[in-house]
Amino acid sequence: MSFKRPKLFNSILFFFIGSCLSAQAQAAYQAHQIEAVYIYRIANFIQWAEKEPKTPLIFCGDRFDPVVQTLIKISTDKHIQGRGIEVDTNNHLTTQACDIYIANQNTQSSDLQAMGENTLTISGKQNFTREFGMIELRKVDGKVKPIINLDNLANSSFKISSQLLRVSVIEGGNNK
Repeated sequence: MSFKRPKLFNSILFFFIGSCLSAQAQAAYQAHQIEAVYIYRIANFIQWAEKEPKTPLIFCGDRFDPVVQTLIKISTDKHIQGRGIEVDTNNHLTTQACDIYIANQNTQSSDLQAMGENTLTISGKQNFTREFGMIELRKVDGKVKPIINLDNLANSSFKISSQLLRVSVIEGGNNK
């Protein structure tokens, strides 16, 4: 998959700026707003192997989750890697249709284990990567930092770009 240089550069720059924001700057926004922006930006760094370029990128989550509600607002009429974005909040939805599942405090470890290999799981929930979650958005030294658990990604059908891995804390794999 090819990325246009300016777009990739802007995305990387956003990550570095976002991860370097002072606690005061981050305090200007609510935690769920920061989390939603990170989730939206992280989606740019996932390489979807089995998706057609014209199919929408589907985020799923609880309709009452403020992170999901913010994601709906910031993703309206936007595209990621040339794909339209949909945010599905149907509680009866099978996770097989989700590209990215946004977990919340009520999401159980068993729910995460049951998700298919095509679904990236992400959350700001504390210890999320220890509960079979793939990416946790954790506060480290007053800043949000992506935590990626390689063991939980082992059988996934998508790839995480090296740019995202470089700005993340890695768990699992050889870092046990």
